[in-house]
Amino acid sequence: MPSQSNKEYLEQTKNRLKDGTAFYFTDFTGLNVQNMETLRRELKQHNGNYVVLKNTIGFLAMKELGFDETTVKTLFSGPTGIVIAIDDPIALAKIITKHENLKIKGSYIDGQYFPTEQIIEFARIPSKEVLYQQVVGSMNVIGSFVNVLEGIIRTLIGTLQAVHKKEAK
Repeated sequence: MPSQSNKEYLEQTKNRLKDGTAFYFTDFTGLNVQNMETLRRELKQHNGNYVVLKNTIGFLAMKELGFDETTVKTLFSGPTGIVIAIDDPIALAKIITKHENLKIKGSYIDGQYFPTEQIIEFARIPSKEVLYQQVVGSMNVIGSFVNVLEGIIRTLIGTLQAVHKKEAK
């Protein structure tokens, strides 16, 4: 029978995890304290957290939150830390993939499981800001194209009016 303190720890863990849109499961064995603190600071700047959990409690919390029991069980083997993304999971993927000593086990993004290889691919996707800039840049190109077309139409109308006036004389 679980102790009261473990029940409370499980509830606290579920509360920490429930707001996450993405969870990156990592093995932090190669990180020293200084690297761990640097990682946590970088994650906080992008609205993320890094938590180290007891495997049983982490497994039970994820299971109670509705994640696949079999996959979650494999992710909670050995030392496990979870990166929790609240907003932008891609920004956090970029951060965790640049830390050499942090081994990525897998992730859940919007409830779907992704293996390590796909997380590395996600890290190559440009950030939201860059994507927004690309969209705005594309709109500027479209706006320029519309202006060119308007100029052609104005010139055509002017030419047609001149020909009409000439024929009217």
